[in-house]
Amino acid sequence: MKVSRLKALLWGLALVLLLGLLSACGGGSENDGGSSSGSGNESAAGGSSSSSSSSSSSSSSDGGAKPVKITFTTLSTSESEQQAFQEIFDNFKQETGHTVELEILPGGNEYENIIKTRFATNDPPEIFYFFAGPNEYINLNAEENLVEMTSEAFVQTLTPAVRDFYTLDGKIYGIPWGSYNALGVIYNRKVFEENGLSLPKNYDELLQIADTLKQKGITPFFEAVQTVWPTQIFFLSGFQSFVLPVIGEEGVQKIISNELRVTDIPEFTELFRRYYELKTAGYLNDDLLSGTYELQQETLSNGKSAMAFQADWILPIIQERFGNAADMGFFPMPGPNDEGIVSLYPPKQIFVSRDAGNRDAIMELVRFMTSPESLAVWHKYNSGIPVYGGVESDMYPAQEDIYKYIQSGKGVIQIQLRTKATFVPELDKITQEFIIQGDVEKTVKRIDENYRQDGRNKKLPGFE
Repeated sequence: MKVSRLKALLWGLALVLLLGLLSACGGGSENDGGSSSGSGNESAAGGSSSSSSSSSSSSSSDGGAKPVKITFTTLSTSESEQQAFQEIFDNFKQETGHTVELEILPGGNEYENIIKTRFATNDPPEIFYFFAGPNEYINLNAEENLVEMTSEAFVQTLTPAVRDFYTLDGKIYGIPWGSYNALGVIYNRKVFEENGLSLPKNYDELLQIADTLKQKGITPFFEAVQTVWPTQIFFLSGFQSFVLPVIGEEGVQKIISNELRVTDIPEFTELFRRYYELKTAGYLNDDLLSGTYELQQETLSNGKSAMAFQADWILPIIQERFGNAADMGFFPMPGPNDEGIVSLYPPKQIFVSRDAGNRDAIMELVRFMTSPESLAVWHKYNSGIPVYGGVESDMYPAQEDIYKYIQSGKGVIQIQLRTKATFVPELDKITQEFIIQGDVEKTVKRIDENYRQDGRNKKLPGFE
């Protein structure tokens, strides 16, 4: 695998600068109106995570604690993530005697529903992998259901940008885990080179590229409609390039406070029109309704399709299945007049349930997992932008592309992670139905209604 290695310190610096720019634009933290991308509070206990792990685990090794079994619940992930988890858990058992079993559940919205149902039925997972952002603190009622992590030593080893992003009202409940991801366009570099294509400088140029590819018998974009969730990505990546430049940070804050409805933003509606026009122009795969995420990976790899609206989390899967992730590149969704803005997706997080049994052993696992040694194991299997300082990670060429955009200030935390109310309820089903039926007004209205209903359900100010 052809990759490059950079120190996490460089990533941390770049991301600090990026998030600093967002804060300067008025993003703030969740404390100042709901944006999850701004600066927060720094809280930590002294010492290092590795020393905490050593001191905790020694009690088990010396016979001071009886070995227990811990169940780590996760959504269906790539093989590389499962391998990394398993090696970390094997090392933990060797050091402490405690056994950790992986419980793998279906991904996407189904996973979220399962976790919420388990909390509602007093059967919460002990420790579990979950989606990104401090908004999940609200969704999971963190004060009642989750163990606060603010004073844990690992907090001080996070890059400041990530620590600030995950701080809500001065508290951290999640353990950031993994790497930054980015949503936009994943493309096959060889297909572009063989057909004399350059990266688009605006959306019209993207359509010209699509037309050239279509004339040559290559599917311009492969959309995984049957898998459902990938149909969200055009909207989530396009918002940054089409809507955000028009409404600005002031408009984002008004969406957060429910002073501005998406139905009143013409560019929001236009974004969906553009999406459906890709279908009517014949720029999407012919087998649209049967298109799956697996076929998307395959056709990108073999060059039968040239592009996909996706995130860089597809890269390790392409590498595992076909061995040519190095042939993939990345560019943001182009805007009407420029090359666009990258939609950044912060790392997922790990939560510990307040009612979990064996809390001491589980917290011992938390400290072990956030030690430099365990983080090195994770990044041995999973390339990407580290979220902890002092950690090295390999990167695919497409991730190097993402880094260049970040360095140039062209990256913003995606919209649904910046709001306390969320667009997410049924968003994937809404976008799937839309690309099949093409009813723009109905789609925008449903997204608006779901967003405002979620705000009311959470009893947020301004949504009464």
